[in-house]
Order: sequence, then structure tokens, then C-alpha cells
Amino acid sequence: MSYLNELKIEYNRYFTKALLAIAKEDWNVAVNNLDMATRRLSEISAHRTGIAKDTTQDWMFDLVEEIKKIENHVKLEKSKKKALAMLEEKKEKQAQEGKFTPTDVPETTFDDIAGLEDVKQAVMYKVIYPQKYPDVYKLFKKRTGGGILLYGLPGTGKTLIAEAIAHETGASFFSVKCSDLGSKWFGETEQNIRDVFESARACENAVIFFDEIEAYATNRRDNSAMERSVPEFLAQMQGVGSSEEKNKILIIGATNKPWKLDGAFLRPGRFDEKIYVPLPDAQSRKKILGHRMNGVPIDENLNVDVIVQETEGYNGADMDYLCEKAKENAIRRSIWDASATRVITNEDFEQAYNVIKSSVLQSDREEMEKWVKENRS
Repeated sequence: MSYLNELKIEYNRYFTKALLAIAKEDWNVAVNNLDMATRRLSEISAHRTGIAKDTTQDWMFDLVEEIKKIENHVKLEKSKKKALAMLEEKKEKQAQEGKFTPTDVPETTFDDIAGLEDVKQAVMYKVIYPQKYPDVYKLFKKRTGGGILLYGLPGTGKTLIAEAIAHETGASFFSVKCSDLGSKWFGETEQNIRDVFESARACENAVIFFDEIEAYATNRRDNSAMERSVPEFLAQMQGVGSSEEKNKILIIGATNKPWKLDGAFLRPGRFDEKIYVPLPDAQSRKKILGHRMNGVPIDENLNVDVIVQETEGYNGADMDYLCEKAKENAIRRSIWDASATRVITNEDFEQAYNVIKSSVLQSDREEMEKWVKENRS
């Protein structure tokens, strides 16, 4: 058998395989076999002359065009599948409409929060007393509701304060994290913001707590991505707490970085009350120790004043962790030394605060102190 006949046989075999693959809509196999058939036609064309050569080349070019059409079809099908997948994901997300529902009323009370007396007093006049003495506030036409911005270093108790407010007022509590609002879909973040407020307006009395609010309320000059979410946020906040509102809605924002907030949020009508939540002072740290050690066996010689002195600059979370570490030291000693007195000693705390240092960065502390000095009235 001549080489030319072998090429013809191979061409027919690949072309037939391609036709079968097309019938099965197995496009990748079809393209591969058509490509092999085209290569064989190219070789056959090289062995021909005249009209036979021209005809073979024309057929070869036709096959190349068919390959391109199939490749385009494959790309189109992939695009369709991707679009369908995106549509399904979009539908699933839309099906979650109304996903912003209130949690159970928090059990945290103001008594659970050690220290921060100035903060508690400010909250009482802003939130609690308007409900307790509505006639007095009405007499002086004092606006109630609206927004409270709790700002301070991490771990100072901002979330606890928000929970205590919801508990004291018996309000439906909407706890919203930045991850709840964000979306890769165009306009979805703004829709999520609207959904939160619409869900709250459906309640007679509601508290919306935005943790790390700077994530979606960042200064628009510093972040162009905020150009849509910030205006929507501001529009939804407008009028909240006014006398025209039938229901009572309190907006609480918490931030560790108030300097990142868009200036529009700090104007009257948005976050009217801006409350600084400082690191616990000596008296507050002593109260935290009392709370955490309540009911725990303690050595009568435990020097609380020394512990308080050694924990200067600790936040509430650090103090909580310190107490847990001291308990752990006492447990370890009690397990391995049967003769040991089962109480928490000065040594247990010494070992704890030698390991556990303040989690607050000095740079953050300096920046916060600077901002407070420039903006606190």
C-alpha cells in the first residue's frame, strides 16, 4: 500500500471519529480528530498537483473553519454554564432575602460590665431614660433614638455595651458584621444595607449593632469602593429616631479606628452620640478581677493591688485571659501536687502576667489618644 493511500485511510478514520463525536456533542474529541484529519489532508495535498491539489486544500481550509466554529461553540457553552452557575448563585442569595433577623435578646446587663461608669451614664441618658421618662423628653422636645458610635481600642467592651443596651430596652437585636454586608455582586452590598434597616423597621423596638463599622463607612476620599455603600448607609440612617418614625430604632456602630470613618457619619443626625470606650483603669481592672474570680477559691494573701498595677494597659479581654491563665496554673499545680493547697495564689498570677502581655499595640494606642484629643468635646 502506498504512503498516499495510508494517509487517505488515516484521514477517513479521524474524520469519521470527528463526526461521531459531533453526534455525541463531545466537542473536545471532535476538535482533536478534525485537527488530525486536517493534518492528514495537508500531507495528502503535498503529494497532489493541479486541480486535485487545489480541491484538497479547499477542503482542508473548510475543515479549519469548522474547527474554529466548534471551538467558538465550546467557548460559548462554557460561558453559558458559567452564567447559569452565577445565576443560580444569585438566586440562592436572593432567596436569603430577609436573612437579617434579630437574635434573641442578649442576657448581658450593665452590671456585667466592670467600670466604664461614664459610658454607662451616657448610654442611660441617650437610650434608657427616654423610655423610662418619655414625658420629660417630650416636654423638652429632645430627640431620641438615632445613632451611637462606640469607639475605642480593641477588647474594651464595645460589643458588651451594645448587648446590654438591647437587654435593658428589650429591643430586637440585629448584630451585623462587615462580612454580612459585603458581596461580589454589583449593588448587592447596598441592597444588604437596605435589608438590614427594612428588617429593623418591621420591629416595634430595635437595636442595630454594626461591628467594625469602618469596613463599610470608610472615608470615600480614601476608598473609591465606598462611593456606593456610604451614600446608601447615610440615606438609611437619615431620619432614624425622629418623631415621625412610628417605631423606635437605635443604631449602634462600633469601631477601633474612628479616624477611618467618612466625615458624614460624624455629623448630627447620624451618630449624634459619640462615646469613647477607654481601656479599663485601675478601679475597673480590680472590678474585672472580682467578677472573674467570684466563687473561685483564692489565697487570703492574694495581693490584688499588685495584679492591678502589673496589668496597666490591659484591655478587658486581656484581663479575662489573664484570670483564665491563673486558674489554669492553679489547676495544673493541684493535679500534680496532691499536697498543694487548692487556691489561686500570687504565684499563679505572677506566672500568668509574665506570659500574657497587653494585646493593644502601642501605635494604635497613640493614634487613638491623638484622635480622642482632637475630636472629643
